[in-house]
Amino acid sequence: MILYLGGVATEFLMLGYVWLFGLRRYKVPLGEIIGGKWLRWRDFWRDVGIALLFWIVVGAMLVALSLSLHFSGMEAAKLLLPQTSLELTVFLVLVCSAGFCEEVIFRGYLQRQFTAWTGNVPAGIALQALVFGSAHLYQGGKAVFVLSIYGAMFGILASMRKSLRPGIMQHTGQDALSGIAGLFLRKYRYLQIIKF
Repeated sequence: MILYLGGVATEFLMLGYVWLFGLRRYKVPLGEIIGGKWLRWRDFWRDVGIALLFWIVVGAMLVALSLSLHFSGMEAAKLLLPQTSLELTVFLVLVCSAGFCEEVIFRGYLQRQFTAWTGNVPAGIALQALVFGSAHLYQGGKAVFVLSIYGAMFGILASMRKSLRPGIMQHTGQDALSGIAGLFLRKYRYLQIIKF
């Protein structure tokens, strides 16, 4: 629980730092970084559809990388997975904050900064992806590699869509599903609980 609450606080502290010293300083509204607008229900559902299609692409990529690298994302994140229903509730708050904050920070702010500094969109995408992957170093080297590719995919989506909304939906959904699946697998003893 402390890890989850600390994670939520860290996500919002990082977002606050970006807002205070980056966006606010140069009078850039958060809405401009998020991009896209939902003027009609059709706009919302289009982003939901894009998020679901993107989820399929991401899922295929994660399976391919897992098989080729002998890497299990669930294994790498085992320490973060909830063990009780109460932990799952707080975990879901964490994944909602991570989905929003990380997309705004990495694909919104950093990707735009790196693109402006290099004058090159692919370089901006690659650099934010490397920073995103490196932020997950606690999960190991293979996780950094996989999550850098994952971050690049989100960067490409954000660049193509000119909006973070589908990425926020997919990021939050995938992390939430991982927590729910982790709790289920532990409950039915498919995933051993680590004891210290």
